[in-house]
Amino acid sequence: MENTNPNLILNACRFTIDSFCKQDEYIIAFSGGEDSSVLLHAMVQLMADKKIKLRTIHINHNIQQNAHEISTHCSQVSKEYGIEHSSYDIKIDKASNIEEKCRIQRYKILQEHSHRDELILTAHHLNDQIETFFLRMLRGSSLKGLSSMETSTTLNDRIVVRPLLEITKSQIQSYRQENKINYIDDKSNSDTRFDRNFIRCNIIPELKERWASLEKIMSNNLSILELQQCAVDRFVSSFYKECISEDDTILYIDEVKHLEFYIQVLLIHHWVYRVSSTTLNLRHIHEILKIMDTNNDSNPLFIFSNAKITKNGDKLLIVKP
Repeated sequence: MENTNPNLILNACRFTIDSFCKQDEYIIAFSGGEDSSVLLHAMVQLMADKKIKLRTIHINHNIQQNAHEISTHCSQVSKEYGIEHSSYDIKIDKASNIEEKCRIQRYKILQEHSHRDELILTAHHLNDQIETFFLRMLRGSSLKGLSSMETSTTLNDRIVVRPLLEITKSQIQSYRQENKINYIDDKSNSDTRFDRNFIRCNIIPELKERWASLEKIMSNNLSILELQQCAVDRFVSSFYKECISEDDTILYIDEVKHLEFYIQVLLIHHWVYRVSSTTLNLRHIHEILKIMDTNNDSNPLFIFSNAKITKNGDKLLIVKP
């Protein structure tokens, strides 16, 4: 039977604060939904004891029917807690890949409106991890992608932390009910035209019907993938210094070409992720390998997510986002 003790969430947040003891300023990415409302509540409970500063940022994607209502709710809740709140609007091209475009814009806003001494907290939890695994698997992701989100990542000198990553959705719901926390639904979360929602609403329930302990099984699998990825990173690092410039912006083609194919693939994947936090699949890496073989007087361009790569003579150049 699953442990629904509310202290699990408080302890997870307390562990985050203790792990980053040199920082005492936190930004919570506050959507107004159940997950971020629980994260905010838990951090507020610890605020006085841990002597930390909190503020919230709400990002309005302008795709929800009740977007204005959600924005107002987030502002009001933050005011009731007595903490600073900011709200920002983003507008994207809705022609395709809406989820990815929203994700990129969210992190862009969080980076632009934070400073280096602040930790950015998001409310991603274990069920989000599982959804991410299936999304990336269906998109042909690598081992790095399949190991899904990390507890903490650094994006352009900003640290993003996910305190609830080992907490299940049902544990979040229990905490919310126990503490009578108000939240507001994003109606777009039930729109199964979006891949993540389709997996959440249609695929995961079917899997849980057959494997009741799906979260526990997947948590173990993700931990194993993470350990395997650590081993791969260690292996790739033995080639990295000879093939990549000290500032990470240049890949030396001649140094890479004499390596075995599988090492080339791992090295390029590692390089691009290290610079841009972009997880490539094998098709993307084949495109980059083709660029390496083009004539020196051409200037091909590879663009995917935050990764932008060009060729200059015997070098590939990557632009830092």
